[in-house]
Amino acid sequence: MAVNEDNAYRITEELSFPRLIGSEGEKRAIQSVINEFQKAGYQTVLQEKFKTSFYNWILIRFLFIPIGFLIILMSISIYINPFLTIALTLINIFITSRALKMATSSKIKLMKDSNKNYETENLYVNLKNNNAQKKIVLMAHWDSKSQVFPSSFRILIFIISVFGFLSLFMIYLILSIIQLIINFRLLLLNHILLSITIIIVSISLLNYFNKTGNNSPGAYDNASGVGVVIELARFFKTNPLKNIDFVFLCTSSEELNLGGSKNFIHTHKSEFDPKSSYFINFDLIGGSELIRIITSFGIPRKISSKKLNKLFLESAEELNI
Repeated sequence: MAVNEDNAYRITEELSFPRLIGSEGEKRAIQSVINEFQKAGYQTVLQEKFKTSFYNWILIRFLFIPIGFLIILMSISIYINPFLTIALTLINIFITSRALKMATSSKIKLMKDSNKNYETENLYVNLKNNNAQKKIVLMAHWDSKSQVFPSSFRILIFIISVFGFLSLFMIYLILSIIQLIINFRLLLLNHILLSITIIIVSISLLNYFNKTGNNSPGAYDNASGVGVVIELARFFKTNPLKNIDFVFLCTSSEELNLGGSKNFIHTHKSEFDPKSSYFINFDLIGGSELIRIITSFGIPRKISSKKLNKLFLESAEELNI
């Protein structure tokens, strides 16, 4: 039997409605995923509830304001005193590093007001085989969100903000140290830097207005991934692999804080041997015959499985993808 692409497309279409955590669409999406797993031949669909919140999104939106304000102060202090500039730079680097650590933490950050936290759930099924030597988790997130700005513009302003801030930190720090060693004043350079700083900070402040909403049907992100995972669950149910245990996982709260993935790992980490377990995450599936493999991610940079990446590339070459 072959993989049924039409079935993956049908599931994608069925799930394409707004389904932000905390909305009515969330409940409908959960039931839809359960129904589709049952149609694929799995009567027992495991449901694991956990708490989540919008904390990370609120933090990220507001964080650009104090950081931008401090960078403006840095650009002014370079006219006054290099020691002040160095102090402001180090404070900014500390705040930014703490924010990155919090945003990439393996813990789900909840709001202090319990009314602003939400209970949601991961949905998954197991396909066990005798004498399995490896375990593979095929996963995709079922929740969706909308934002004020289009994706391409959102990515652009975020990249300009992050790399612009990092570049300004280094420039001001280096210039301040040089000024301590060599007493010089280059007003033209300071004026240029001040202008560039104001432009970058102004662009970064647009992130504050990029609020999260529930207006997107989320077909591409990520109903399509869920459709693929459930169709693969059906396929391997009828075409089992003797030496592999499968988990077909549909996570929640990916759009808020990667909450579903974090909760699943914390709950089940003792069940996975790092030497023989592999996670394959499907996201944004269906882009004009183009498949992208994310081989690294995050700041600081983290590298995904070299073994899986090698297998993906070899398979793509064989299949002329």
